[in-house]
Amino acid sequence: MTITLNFQPIDKIRKQVKSKLWLGLVMATSLTVPTLANAEITQRDIDNYGTAMAAAANAKSISRVASLVADDALISVSRKGKTTTLNKSNYLNLLQNNWSKATRYGYDIQLNNVVISGNHAKADAITTEVIVENNVTTRLVTTSRITFAESGNSVLLSRAISQLVIEKH
Repeated sequence: MTITLNFQPIDKIRKQVKSKLWLGLVMATSLTVPTLANAEITQRDIDNYGTAMAAAANAKSISRVASLVADDALISVSRKGKTTTLNKSNYLNLLQNNWSKATRYGYDIQLNNVVISGNHAKADAITTEVIVENNVTTRLVTTSRITFAESGNSVLLSRAISQLVIEKH
């Protein structure tokens, strides 16, 4: 009994593998390049973020505010020489606490000096919360440097370093 094995020359196999790998690489690149181009943050995205955050906070909508903050966000707040770092959950709880005790509440955010680099951006921010409780008006003014990141079709707050001033009237 005779068994005959038919082998292709190794060079021919290498050429086939290389051509398939090259084709796969070209296809993968052509699929990812448009995605990267769409991921760049624009000034308009930052402006829209400010509008959306103010609207969400003034509507006291925790779900809308949560959708504007990255899950791994860190917010460092300093006041009178003491610093506290808040994660997303802590920040949302603090905001809800302010809403719950207020008979009247207002929120404003101003974003300036925006620097954009691809799918990240930084901006100076001044936020003002006005809380009226028992006929006493308290203004919480934060001056921050915020880092934004692109996620899907959204711009999210990912980091903030803030100085807080509390004024009672």
